[in-house]
Amino acid sequence: LAEPYRIDGWRLDVANMTARQGMVQLAHEVWREMRAAVKQQNPQAFLFGENFFDGTPHLQGDELDATMNYRGFAIPLWEWLVRPPEHIPDDMLAWWTVVPLPAEGLAEQWGRFRAAIPWVIARQQFIQLGSHDTPRILSILNSDRSRMLLAVTLLMTFPGVPCVYYGDEVGLEGFFDPDNRRCMPWDESAWDQEIRAAYKRLIALRRTAPALRHGGFQMLHAQGNLLAYMRQSAEQRLLIIAHRGETALAEISLPVWPGSIADSTRLTDLHSGAIYTVTDGQITLRDLPPNAALVLEG
Repeated sequence: LAEPYRIDGWRLDVANMTARQGMVQLAHEVWREMRAAVKQQNPQAFLFGENFFDGTPHLQGDELDATMNYRGFAIPLWEWLVRPPEHIPDDMLAWWTVVPLPAEGLAEQWGRFRAAIPWVIARQQFIQLGSHDTPRILSILNSDRSRMLLAVTLLMTFPGVPCVYYGDEVGLEGFFDPDNRRCMPWDESAWDQEIRAAYKRLIALRRTAPALRHGGFQMLHAQGNLLAYMRQSAEQRLLIIAHRGETALAEISLPVWPGSIADSTRLTDLHSGAIYTVTDGQITLRDLPPNAALVLEG
């Protein structure tokens, strides 16, 4: 860490410090000393680590700035979206519940891992749907493109710093190494343009919406196939609704956060342009399609 090097950001491999593959197990004291050295070089440097498990002990403000938040975001989301894929290694099978996780379980896991760290760190957690060490998200979802677009909506509206694994944005698939690490196809005729357009639209929203950039988070509903949460800042409120059901949902009324949105407020879905009106502190959804993802703005 001596001069003349300048550190703008470090990604620490296997930061959960397991003693595997001959690696030496490191203690919390080492990470604290490493943080002090990095921040001395550049107080704005971003220090984050790979961790497939519970990284919260290293996220209390004196070690890492963030982790690759598999356990607190991606893995519970996989469990909610799909049952375990067939023919996967035993160590990966341990990530999934035998049947798809109900929305109550997804909300509880997200909440527990988020509540265990300071909110300022939760906002800068590194979140993703997959990486070079996992199957590609479209393969996890059995090539279901509509369910993938639901997953991307949650990625881009959840607290944290979203990351896209190259090629996911054009529909690349691949389950095991080397298939999940194959080179980017630069022939645009091979790209899934519908997926790419959805990524561009959601990335633009994530970069510009105040509620997503620095707003708070409130879970509003989590039951079975349906999930709803609010992102809100002083400038904006967004209501995100995700329905993973395989058939249309005939009708349901969902609460908005008490006192945050007045009755008669009209909410517009930024995906479809559909309009919903708040009545008695609720909005009513009718004929919600399978794998629907709504981003409602007042």
